[in-house]
Amino acid sequence: MARIVFLSVPAYGHLNPVLPIVRELVRRGHEVTVFDEPPFAPVIAATGAKFVAYPPVMSMEDMAAVLMSGDLMATFELFVRSTPALHEFCYRTLKRDKPDIIVADGIALWGEMVGRALRVPHVITSPFFAYEIGRNQAPGEFPASLKSFLRHLGPLVWGWIAVALKGVWLLPLHWPIQPVRGDLTLMLTSREVHPPSPIFDKKGWAFVGAMIDPATRLDSFDFSRLDGRPVIYVSLGTLIFGKTDFYERCMQALADFSGQVLLSAGRGSDLGRFAKAPGNFIVAETFPQLEVLQRTDLFITPAGLNSLHEALWFGVPMVAVPQHFEQLHNAEAMSTRGAGITLPDEAHGGTVSPAELRRAVDTVFADLAGYRSKALALGESLKAAGGFAAAADLIERTGARRSGHVQPDAVTSASAAVR
Repeated sequence: MARIVFLSVPAYGHLNPVLPIVRELVRRGHEVTVFDEPPFAPVIAATGAKFVAYPPVMSMEDMAAVLMSGDLMATFELFVRSTPALHEFCYRTLKRDKPDIIVADGIALWGEMVGRALRVPHVITSPFFAYEIGRNQAPGEFPASLKSFLRHLGPLVWGWIAVALKGVWLLPLHWPIQPVRGDLTLMLTSREVHPPSPIFDKKGWAFVGAMIDPATRLDSFDFSRLDGRPVIYVSLGTLIFGKTDFYERCMQALADFSGQVLLSAGRGSDLGRFAKAPGNFIVAETFPQLEVLQRTDLFITPAGLNSLHEALWFGVPMVAVPQHFEQLHNAEAMSTRGAGITLPDEAHGGTVSPAELRRAVDTVFADLAGYRSKALALGESLKAAGGFAAAADLIERTGARRSGHVQPDAVTSASAAVR
């Protein structure tokens, strides 16, 4: 048995894909602890892992605010600014009783730093594509990114100075900038889904596919409300939600759709705003997304990578309306392979009209079998990469290779249960 610590970040989009890995490691008999913000304690406890709360330095609301702005450099500034305090807390907490392995999120700068400082084997999990400036960038992205960088330059410089004071040799400086690196970096996607890049030909990277395990989700829904007609599922994800104007455009576009529309308004949303939703709409704060997607014909999504993976896993075509450039890359990785349509305007600060949205929906339904077959093919690549069982196996091997304390378990077929 090994003591394994996960250093997560306060976002369901980053925590959800590692929960199946956590649950699998607990199942194998390891003592697993997850560091995150208090609102995530229930879903972490449900895996059988222990929970440790970060100090109140960065919250899910902070993450939502910067992502809603569409300015990814603001997100990076938030993480740089939060790193010194989180590094100090994690270092002091873990120094007293060193774990055998640290597993850190790909944007958790403090995770790599703590692993180096404690000289503990550390693995990075990346629930997002590697970010390479100048490669696979959308038109207009580089000027926008440069403008954003210059706007945040002062806080970023002072933030990096504060990080460097923790030890220059600990600085997580790499190319590409994100994700940070460990003894091994696990890309939580497949090579077929990720945009091509030569960096993955080097050592230290592994593609393990999507992390899909319904047992780690706690939401529920009365599926008897579905009447057998085609289903469109609309969700802006767990951080970018509450965009009432987008929901209104969806309702205008789909009011006369002959099937049913499930609209996820977002956790904590005021559902009273949807009192006049069309009769074919069912609106809730959240839905059990994995179960819903198994009954969905078309998914309208901003293309956060987890949602995109989950749709592909179940062969669900998408109409993607990305809200920023990171989501635009995800969306185009899907649509260029024929699994759906990308409407890019909102990532560039524009607006997708109800008419544009409806045309895209009608286009997909006109060749639903064709789009579904492409989605299923990409989904098979995510399954073939091994999933949470393969990720757990690689974490064990990395710990065994570095410390000799961990005996690798065989890769199980646990992920096959949700094929």
